[in-house]
Amino acid sequence: MSRFRKTIPVLVTSLALLGGVGWYWASHQDKPVNVSSQTKLAGVNETTEDHVQSIQELMKLGIVKTYPGDPELKKKSFRAEALLASPPKELQLKEKTGFRYVTVPLVLHDTTETVGGYSIYKPNLFVLNDGKGNEYKVVDYVNHNPKAWRNSHQYYAPQRAQLDLVYQVPVKSKTFVLLADSDAFPKTHAIKIEL
Repeated sequence: MSRFRKTIPVLVTSLALLGGVGWYWASHQDKPVNVSSQTKLAGVNETTEDHVQSIQELMKLGIVKTYPGDPELKKKSFRAEALLASPPKELQLKEKTGFRYVTVPLVLHDTTETVGGYSIYKPNLFVLNDGKGNEYKVVDYVNHNPKAWRNSHQYYAPQRAQLDLVYQVPVKSKTFVLLADSDAFPKTHAIKIEL
């Protein structure tokens, strides 16, 4: 029995060392092996195609479906005012052949919040989508109340923030959707813009 008692600690120590070496080797690999990506599933199409969402599908993404100047949202905390005829003059934007500017005034006025804190609000990152797979980013904007919206991402309630977002879009494109989503207001807005 004494020989058996000496063998067990040696065996346990050997297994512990082997496990430690295996753990060290596995955790110091240059490139981890992804086993799941090597498995082929029967009946699954391996090619993926980018799905272009139509205007109707884009509008379904919004909980609030609206348009610029919608009178039903006049008293809501977030809304798009009626489109401006031209971009603000202080931006001094240059015209580009085949393109036009679209200026969308957005208003955020949350009177339910108390003074002191801020919400994350990044309207300068909202894009226009034409329903044909093209997205247009904001080329410039005007902030009408620096006390309400600061540092390009902070909304301070109960101040009234108004920003004029300017996009440059092709003249041939007539309909767009602006999806507005933020921590500063509770519901995603799908704003249909028809020129």
